[in-house]
Amino acid sequence: MANDIALETLAGLLQSGRAQPVVNPDRVAPSAVYDLHYRMFIVASAFEIHARPYLLGQRRIGASRLKLLQFVAVRPWLVPVIRKWSEAQGYAQQSVLSPQQLRRGFLGDEMHDDVVAFLVARGAFYRMDAHLVTGVNAELLKRLYSTGIEHTLFSTALQVLRELIDIRITNGMLEGW
Repeated sequence: MANDIALETLAGLLQSGRAQPVVNPDRVAPSAVYDLHYRMFIVASAFEIHARPYLLGQRRIGASRLKLLQFVAVRPWLVPVIRKWSEAQGYAQQSVLSPQQLRRGFLGDEMHDDVVAFLVARGAFYRMDAHLVTGVNAELLKRLYSTGIEHTLFSTALQVLRELIDIRITNGMLEGW
């Protein structure tokens, strides 16, 4: 009921500005996971928090590492899985039981690949072997990240990205990704 009143109020405001809203409360809203702007923010944040200095003031990150970081940032319930997986490294029997569902989900995240391709086309990144390096328009990444921080947007994803700093993600974990 309260949602219906809020939607009617919003519709009235939009109409007063000559906008033509289409409100269908029976339809399920699309997931933010598939929103380009949200995912660009997540990728930019993961890069800004986890990338390492490189040549001539550039920064870089392994492409597979960035993919894993953003995948977990969008799905905070996976942090304990990543932590357990990291702790199992070096123990052959435990690492054999590493989370296969996580791997399949991660590998199937085509949205990330599309967002990175878009950011490469915009010059925010360029690909160098298995890494993504800041490109001529890398300022775009900083602006996205700064805007999110300034307006306290997506705080859960940012918290996850910061928490992942303390979890050791080895190249062996990323092997084959």
